[in-house]
Amino acid sequence: MPARYRFDRFDLLPGTRQVMENGAPVVLGTRAFDLLQCLVEHRDRVVDKNELMQRVWPATVVGDNNLNVQVSTLRKLLGAHAVVTVAGRGYRFGLELQDEGGASSPEDPGALPAISMPDRPSVVVLPFLDLGSDPSDPHFADGVTEDITTELARFRELFVIARNSAFVYKGRAVDVRTVSRELGVRYVVEGSVRRAGRRVRVVAQLIDATGSGHVWAEKYDRAGDDVFDLQGEVTRAIVTAMAPQIDAAEVSRARLVRPANLDAHGLARQGWAIASAGDMAYDRAPRDQAFRLANEALALDPGCALALRTIALVQWWHAYHGTTESMAETLAQGLAAADLAIARDRSDHHARRWKGLLLALDRRPAEGLAELRQAHEINPNCALTLAWLGLYEALNGDVSKGVPNALAALRLSPRDPSRGACLCALGFAHFVTSDYAAAAQAAQAVLAEAPGTPVGHVLGAISWVGAGELAKARAAFQALQRMAPRLAEVRLGGTWLSTNPDYVRRAHTFLRIAAGLEEPAAADALR
Repeated sequence: MPARYRFDRFDLLPGTRQVMENGAPVVLGTRAFDLLQCLVEHRDRVVDKNELMQRVWPATVVGDNNLNVQVSTLRKLLGAHAVVTVAGRGYRFGLELQDEGGASSPEDPGALPAISMPDRPSVVVLPFLDLGSDPSDPHFADGVTEDITTELARFRELFVIARNSAFVYKGRAVDVRTVSRELGVRYVVEGSVRRAGRRVRVVAQLIDATGSGHVWAEKYDRAGDDVFDLQGEVTRAIVTAMAPQIDAAEVSRARLVRPANLDAHGLARQGWAIASAGDMAYDRAPRDQAFRLANEALALDPGCALALRTIALVQWWHAYHGTTESMAETLAQGLAAADLAIARDRSDHHARRWKGLLLALDRRPAEGLAELRQAHEINPNCALTLAWLGLYEALNGDVSKGVPNALAALRLSPRDPSRGACLCALGFAHFVTSDYAAAAQAAQAVLAEAPGTPVGHVLGAISWVGAGELAKARAAFQALQRMAPRLAEVRLGGTWLSTNPDYVRRAHTFLRIAAGLEEPAAADALR
């Protein structure tokens, strides 16, 4: 593949996925770039629509309008005659190439050509180094590497390089930038294993190989006699902690890009980033912005699963906080979006999680719990899903699983960006079991972790009443009313996340006591 295609005043650089106009970079979406590259590479013939669709939207069914949008984008940038329509056949590239560069850069004549980045966060797990492991098991490090690769692939939003491609680098000292260029990945996982007898130490680090440096690093010390159990435990700990760090890095990256310069997936990614960053906040403005971006993405690509998932997330939090004019319409829109996302990918555990939560608010707790259980089965490495499952087991299912699941989520991902939500799940699960002191402690931890969320004040108000600390309960309710008046109104109106009569009776009565609407003695018979 040539390193450069030159036409008119433009240069197309496949290796770095850039288009330059008179030497200055031009912002071009992923789909438009892929379309341009395909047309340029096959400039000696007409490229039919089916071939273009397969190249630009691989393994995806989209309508012709998506192709028309990208063709229009290229014509606006390159000129009306840059992409020629051949009626009944397809398209051809209409500009004349001036010259073409060689495939290798002058700095590294033996280098492989760069592979373009996919539109999802991309990651490769390089073979972990074996640092003096037990000679009776020389393959332990390889097993950890393979298991991490397999478990990361459960996160459908990630593009994970297969084991065979990664093991090409085994035993070689390579620069992560070279790996990024040769495999087309943004993130590289490196690590080492030191095993002796029953003890093992695994060190792992996540690197943004495109220039941002270290994203995350952790050390794990474990002991055990069963090699497979030991390997599995370490793998789960690493993957559960690492995956949210990739998502957090992508959130930061997406929020820096102007929406006008994004394609459908980019718009959806930015919407997801905004919604995820403010998911527990009462202010609806970020959710409205995310909703708008998701719909702009769907206008370009009606089948964009990430945009559909974003709408489900947005509508869930609108429904939870009561920041909606029509609860029924909000729930219906959220459930419809979640269903469409699942139809696109039945293994999307995120979409199933939000569907489960929406169903519970729609007073269909059994269906919601079933969806949450399936989401966890699909990806047991997602700490946030495990935490929500713990809460809904406590509220609507097996009460004995509530607190253990929430604690397991916090233990598996102690630095999770969604730690506030996990602490909420733990606190409400404690409340269900009438452990009010533990619930109140969790409420304080929520507010320390996520001070902008009113959920901690709801939990604090009812938990302090349960613990007999009325002054603290009243202070928590007053903070709730100041921060989220509509949420306070909805809860005082009797809308809770469960149809469990015991939970609803206690939570509702305790909140009314915290609000000064009922005498404290009403709690005595319920504690």
